[in-house]
Amino acid sequence: MIINNLVDNKLLIISLQKFGGGAIDTLGLSNGLCANKFFHYLIISQDNELADRFTDNEYRKVFKIKTFKSSLLDFLVQTFIFFRFSKLLKILYQIKPKVVLTTHFHPWLIFIFFSRFFLKYKIFYAVHDNPFDPKEEGPPFATFLEGIFVKYSDIVITYSKFIREDIKKYLSNKKIETVYLGSYKELFPDFRKSPEINKESLTILFFGRILPYKGIDVLIKALEILQEKGLKIETIIAGRGELDKESLEKIKRLGIEFKNEWTSNDELLSLLEKSDVLILPYKKGTQSGVISLGLAYGIPIIATKVGSFGEFIEDGFNGFLVKPNDPNDLAQKLEKIYFDREILLEMNDNALKFGEKFSWANTTKELIKLLN
Repeated sequence: MIINNLVDNKLLIISLQKFGGGAIDTLGLSNGLCANKFFHYLIISQDNELADRFTDNEYRKVFKIKTFKSSLLDFLVQTFIFFRFSKLLKILYQIKPKVVLTTHFHPWLIFIFFSRFFLKYKIFYAVHDNPFDPKEEGPPFATFLEGIFVKYSDIVITYSKFIREDIKKYLSNKKIETVYLGSYKELFPDFRKSPEINKESLTILFFGRILPYKGIDVLIKALEILQEKGLKIETIIAGRGELDKESLEKIKRLGIEFKNEWTSNDELLSLLEKSDVLILPYKKGTQSGVISLGLAYGIPIIATKVGSFGEFIEDGFNGFLVKPNDPNDLAQKLEKIYFDREILLEMNDNALKFGEKFSWANTTKELIKLLN
């Protein structure tokens, strides 16, 4: 086994999230370290939806442990009756890492927090959103625990400059560094979008959990404007969540394909294959893995200018940035692409270039500098 300078400074990555961004981000980060020949240990949940892709190699040793189902009862049973977290601690004491990098918050990280007093390792905590000003409500106790974990980590890693500056207001004396969120090429390695510029309609995709701040109502208003002009816009909204009765009626009237369910990776690939543009009409936000999808596979992105979106989307180059809560601006950008399909070809190539710039193999080089 080839091991770099972490022989004396072992890195252990812990990611116990099972689905969505938690799984793909960790796989991308680990693959990026492997691409840079940087040895590390990794603990994931055995129910991680991409578990079969986390394989041992000369730069990675993977441990898979049983966690708990997404319910309070199972959490209590697995934690305080069966003590499933003990496997996590056993591996931790076996490795005796010098650095523990946690990529997403999980309740069992509290045991990692207390174990540091015995094993004397550093904790690097990677945050996706500001836990002190969350954009959506979560379980209060988990939010409280995450806040403590962030405050007492040795280094906080953010995936964008926007999050770094936002969280500084709450952690003025903390070392905060940025390692950009990598593009999602690991999800579908062989896929690249080939624009169909001659087809009569334009297909747009909104993908992700449906929450009020994501601006579905703004998208619907923009589509109403375009329908009045006679434009053929085929729209897909895919993701779980609740919409009000008025929005559901408009979706039906506009002929929008609404997939209100958890989207599997196979289904997501099918959606990406048929989509010309990704839409993020967020009213507020921090960052999004949907942008990473577009960059990875060459799909132009139209998003509001909120959060870190401007760090990944160059207006008019690999997509468009529009004003938040402005359906007219969104409609104008869609209309521009509708009548000038050559833009799709240009933005396709430019998105791929940005995707390479933000590949995990490139972004993890900054992490390696921190570790060294």
